[in-house]
Amino acid sequence: MKIFRWRLRGMKVSERELRAAAGDMRNQLRPRNVLRDAQDLLLKFQNDDVFSEYFANRIWAVLAMVLVFVLVSSVCSIDVMFRVGSLVSDPPLWLKPLALVVGAAVWVCGVAAQLYVFLIWLEERAAQKNRSERGIHVKVPAGVLAYLKYSRAMLPWVLIFASIVLPMAMMVRRAPLAVLLLVAVSILAPYLFKKLDR
Repeated sequence: MKIFRWRLRGMKVSERELRAAAGDMRNQLRPRNVLRDAQDLLLKFQNDDVFSEYFANRIWAVLAMVLVFVLVSSVCSIDVMFRVGSLVSDPPLWLKPLALVVGAAVWVCGVAAQLYVFLIWLEERAAQKNRSERGIHVKVPAGVLAYLKYSRAMLPWVLIFASIVLPMAMMVRRAPLAVLLLVAVSILAPYLFKKLDR
C-alpha cells in the first residue's frame, strides 16, 4: 500500500512538472517574450566575451553551417512555392504572387529559426567549454522538455517544424532521394561541427 501511494505521489509530481513546463513553453510563444529572448541572445553575443570569442574562432565552420541552413530552407521553400502555385489546374493570376510570398516566408522562417537554434547551441557549447577549462562542473537537466524550457527555443522549433519538417514530409513521395539527402546534410553538418570542435 505504501509503495502504491509513493508511486501515485511520484506521478503527481511529474504531472505537475509537465504542466509547469507546458505553461512555460506556452509563455515562450508570446510575442513580447519572443522579443525579450531574442534581445537577450543578441546582448549575450555582444557582451559575453566567452561566447563572442568562441564564435569568432569558429567563423568558417559557422558560415558552412549557415550555408547548410540556406540550402535546406531554399529546397523546402521552392517546393512549397510550387505546391501553392499548383493548387488548382488553371491558377488565377493572383495565385502566382501569393505562391512567391508564401515561398519567401517559408525561406525566411526556416533560415532564421535554424540560425537561432544553432546560436543557442553555440552559446551553450561556449559556456560548457569555458566551465570545463576552469574546472567547474554544472549538471544540466536532461530531456526534451528541460531543453525547450531552459533554452527558450520553443518558437524556433515550431518554425523549423512548419517550414522545414512539414515541407520535407510532403516532398517524400515525389522526391525521396532529395529528402534523404537534405536530412543527411541536416544531421551530418552539426555532427561534423561537434566532432571537429575539440
